[in-house]
Amino acid sequence: MLDRSKIMLALQSASLDLFVGFTQEIDIASTIWSVISKDEHFESTIHAIKQPILIPAWKGLLADVVSITPQNHPYIVVSVDGSQIYYDKHQGPPCFLINIGFIQLRYGCVGKAVTYGSQPFLTTKFDETNDFASPDFVNMQRESYEFDQALKQMEEIKQQFPDTLAGCFFDGSLIFFHLDAQDMDLKERFLDDYCGVLELFYQKRFLIAGYMSLPCTKELVNLCKLMLDKDEYKQQFTLPVIDRLTDVDIADLYLQPHQRSIIFKSKAPICYLYPVHLQPYFCYLHVGFEIIRLEFPAWIGQSSDLVDQICAMALDQAIKGRGYPVCLFEAHEQAVVKSCDRDFFYTMIERLSHRKARSYIISQKSIKKQQPIL
Repeated sequence: MLDRSKIMLALQSASLDLFVGFTQEIDIASTIWSVISKDEHFESTIHAIKQPILIPAWKGLLADVVSITPQNHPYIVVSVDGSQIYYDKHQGPPCFLINIGFIQLRYGCVGKAVTYGSQPFLTTKFDETNDFASPDFVNMQRESYEFDQALKQMEEIKQQFPDTLAGCFFDGSLIFFHLDAQDMDLKERFLDDYCGVLELFYQKRFLIAGYMSLPCTKELVNLCKLMLDKDEYKQQFTLPVIDRLTDVDIADLYLQPHQRSIIFKSKAPICYLYPVHLQPYFCYLHVGFEIIRLEFPAWIGQSSDLVDQICAMALDQAIKGRGYPVCLFEAHEQAVVKSCDRDFFYTMIERLSHRKARSYIISQKSIKKQQPIL
């Protein structure tokens, strides 16, 4: 049990670290950004030198912006999310459950306006293809199911409304950084799975994007840091600066509500394992409530018209959701596994074991949690 009086004291003593002002860092970043964002040769200059930190590729001026109008013509948006019950060695037989929620929202279309639901996936086979003790494995498998369900929903939409603009949004990044920490077999397996579905999105020309609320990325910050590393700025700024800023802080210097940045290409090492036409591109979009990051495959990122369509749908969804896309929130609601659902899951396993005349063994630790002594 959390001792609230002690945590209040701990928070008070840490308040100076928790609530740090960034005014000086913002001023420095603003000075640097005003220089590099209007330098038409900065991109070629910076990429001519091998860089130790992650920076993006782009074309044109960093300062350029594009105004976006919320989508007001008929369109359909699909979103998919997932949740899970991890394998718990204290709770009976080895298995894990993944629940995939989905939603279709149709605006200006004939017929039903909303279609939603969820699909559970139960895994019980223990072999070399599954690692029940690893939450990482379950998370990767969940993401694979999310992609599969998203494709299924988009195919259904296009069969019913072949001429209507439609897009699919995921909550989070399309850059699979988490795979870098896996062994080569798992990395190749799931990267092939993910890219296989992205390839079908490409072949069928289904628009897709990852929506990142409050992104903590630092590629634009890193561009400023590289400029600060030059001799003329080293003399002016002798201490480490702007390390605590993110790209949102940089984008906030020049993006107005309902504007997007230019289109960037990610140069993260994992991206070069994608097929070229699927490699992630991104932009920053001011949805009025916050600045978000949208990521999309190269075949979309290389078309300003397609990017603008994705941005228009994302902006309209954020407005309708008063800050966060309706489709993402509702997909999460369909996917989420609550504590009562988890209790139901294990209760049904126990009842099934009794019907099959099998022993149902749970650990004493789990029993004590359910029936504490004190």
